[in-house]
Amino acid sequence: MTITCLKTAPGRAHTEAAAWETGRLAAQPLAHSRGYDRNSTSGIASNRSAFRGRWCGGLAAAFVTLLCWQPYAAGQYEADIARWTAQDALDPPAAGAILFTGSSSIRRWEQLTRDFADYEVIQRGFGGAYFDHLNTYLNDIVLPYNPAAIVIWAGTNDIASGSDGNEVFADYQEFVTAVHTAQPNVDIFYLGIMPTPGRFDNGPQETIANNAIAAYAAGDAKLHYIDLPAQFWALNPPDDPAFTSLFVDSIHLNRAGYEFWTSIIRPEIEAVIAPNKVAAGNPNTPPVGGRILFDFGPSNFADGEHTYSPDANGHHWNNWHAAEGGVAINAGEHLANLVDTAGAATGINLTITGGFLSNGKLNGGLLSPSSSLLGDIAIASATEDYFYCSADGLQGGGDDDVPGGFMLDGLDPDLAYDFRFFGSRASTETRITQYDVIGANSATTTLRTSGNNIGHDGVYDGNDNTRASIAGVRPDAFGQIFVDLTLLQGSFAYINVMEVTVRQPGDWNGDGVVGAIDAIGLYIYLAGPDVPPASPSVLTIFDFDFDGDLDLHDSAKFQMLFGAP
Repeated sequence: MTITCLKTAPGRAHTEAAAWETGRLAAQPLAHSRGYDRNSTSGIASNRSAFRGRWCGGLAAAFVTLLCWQPYAAGQYEADIARWTAQDALDPPAAGAILFTGSSSIRRWEQLTRDFADYEVIQRGFGGAYFDHLNTYLNDIVLPYNPAAIVIWAGTNDIASGSDGNEVFADYQEFVTAVHTAQPNVDIFYLGIMPTPGRFDNGPQETIANNAIAAYAAGDAKLHYIDLPAQFWALNPPDDPAFTSLFVDSIHLNRAGYEFWTSIIRPEIEAVIAPNKVAAGNPNTPPVGGRILFDFGPSNFADGEHTYSPDANGHHWNNWHAAEGGVAINAGEHLANLVDTAGAATGINLTITGGFLSNGKLNGGLLSPSSSLLGDIAIASATEDYFYCSADGLQGGGDDDVPGGFMLDGLDPDLAYDFRFFGSRASTETRITQYDVIGANSATTTLRTSGNNIGHDGVYDGNDNTRASIAGVRPDAFGQIFVDLTLLQGSFAYINVMEVTVRQPGDWNGDGVVGAIDAIGLYIYLAGPDVPPASPSVLTIFDFDFDGDLDLHDSAKFQMLFGAP
């Protein structure tokens, strides 16, 4: 088998992946077929806490392009940890949450906050991590949260690197002892190490670790072993499609795989801890007509800049935290209390649910936007940089290590929200991004961000005149809306700018008032079988019962709420 890999220096994976986006980093062959022997004399230190190796294998008889086996330094994750702790200091997570922590399968679980939307959730996964990394950073990203429960996915990378099952068990005991010494009432759930296509031969050591941890947990009411292995072995690995169809690569789950995870994990948690999120109102949430602008991208000038407020149009913007171009933005990072275009604090928060990378001015951002084409978002500092991702959920497709998604909370469940997304990156490759906006109802739109001569002048190779729009999405009962980016075509999906505008539900024509004109709009689509299907925007605006269809139930709800004839 030939495996194509991106060889990186320790601690540089995300930056090098950004270089990959620019086409500056060449793929190189690597002849390994398995992780290194931690007791070998390969020149790699065998001290588990100080320096380890990573190996990401490929599917049998496949060519895989990915970040591969590399030595890991003890301080590799310090930048990731530092961003979380800095953001936590500005916006402390609520005590009593469910903390999900561990390696890349936690980090890549984009729909985690949606799968547990009625729980307070903290997501702290860091790719390639070993169990003793969790122990190292216990005082940074575990104990400060005072969680009600901790869900752990760890140990699989340890065994893949040459550790045995008993070492994983020892690390688990160390973790449990440290947590319960400080916070004895915390429930700790361990996700048993399941078989994966690329690590199938690690099964004996994984079984040793799983059995030891399960037996240990059985003797303590605050410890819980979740038997993922039994559920996955029931799918007849390694070759049965029922098993292989759950993976996006040799070791990581796709979206169907995470749905399967949730079907196993959530009942186990619910049996111990009831949903603990409270539907609390936000007194500062913007009223109908309120508008929020967000500039996604780095802020180190060479790659991009923050959009300062007020802009030339008198509008206030929100920007991500200070960041260098090429640096990863990981799941669980967060920004509190967005402002509206008037500069008023809204109490609305943004949390990353699926990681991004960032780039901008040096790599195809739109440097000279035109207000005649893009309206009042035509601010160079907003359009010149971007977040990007590469997930498509397909085996052999995009790199799902960068899933791309975020959550807004603090919204009003009684109101609706319109979204407009602008994405652009000059490239002759056709690149299309899908944006899914999910609340009590949901809608999808797409945008061609890149391609040969797609600009308004027929020459520019990036999008310079189009925004993708979604109207009338309602938050869930907790005031949350989730935005998910998916790569439909090309190498990467992009988001440069987001606009959010508050709409009154049922306001079809967007004039801020619900009345006879809006009633006419609804009844047009209820008139009979010859009427064309409702557009996505019409459907989200009038689908009051969130069943994905317009019917007499929606008409009755419209009349009850607004007194329309």
